[in-house]
Amino acid sequence: FLNTSQILALHPGGKRNLSRRLASLYQHGYLDRPQSQTSARLLSSHMVYALGRKGAELLSKNAEEREGIYRRVRETERALPLMAHALMISQFRVCLTLAAKEHGAKITRFTQGYDLKETLRDVHGENPSLVPDAFFTLEEKDDVINFFLEADRGTMTTERFVNKLKIYWSWRGDERLKKKLRLTHFRVLTIAPSDGRSDSLRNAGKGGDPAGTGSAMFLFTPETRYSLSEPKKVLEPIWKSPKDDTPHTILE
Repeated sequence: FLNTSQILALHPGGKRNLSRRLASLYQHGYLDRPQSQTSARLLSSHMVYALGRKGAELLSKNAEEREGIYRRVRETERALPLMAHALMISQFRVCLTLAAKEHGAKITRFTQGYDLKETLRDVHGENPSLVPDAFFTLEEKDDVINFFLEADRGTMTTERFVNKLKIYWSWRGDERLKKKLRLTHFRVLTIAPSDGRSDSLRNAGKGGDPAGTGSAMFLFTPETRYSLSEPKKVLEPIWKSPKDDTPHTILE
């Protein structure tokens, strides 16, 4: 899912003309406007768009694959919290895209949802113990930096969250996973809806490593620290680890 403000931020040009294009794509079935968005209690009042049936047809000529794409969108649409969660990930991804472009970095990979789950199934079997909200790679100059993303809506128990971090810690030595994703090391980013929630998760995150002292491998920030009007903040020192209160950038 993407809302109008996110779409307009990605595409330079007159907002009136772009809005007219979106409306036309919706009217002709290439995009959809999920009906449930009116009751999803989304933070933004902007119109939310999803893939329409004709859009799915353009993405794949294989009928089974096409229906699979369309079905997964519909399954997510029916669960209102999932739509808000998806938009939270989209907001981060749009800001990261804009920030990387301004900074001169490149996003060489960004995978999430069904595609990421399928990748993990190849390594960990039919039911992976953990499916991150996203996985992406940034390249800056000669550095290649890999990240897993967790988007927290404030509904997960602290115990469950810490268990997730423990799994990520175990992945450091998972040679099959590292080979599959072509990585040597990685960090785990967690975005939260508020400062209070972010600090709470960060403090609990000390339990994510065996020593219990907190690791710089885990970084946290509230999503209020970046926005479509200031996307570059994503790459600035707004991130903190459970280890200490020192601000970090994800490019370090």
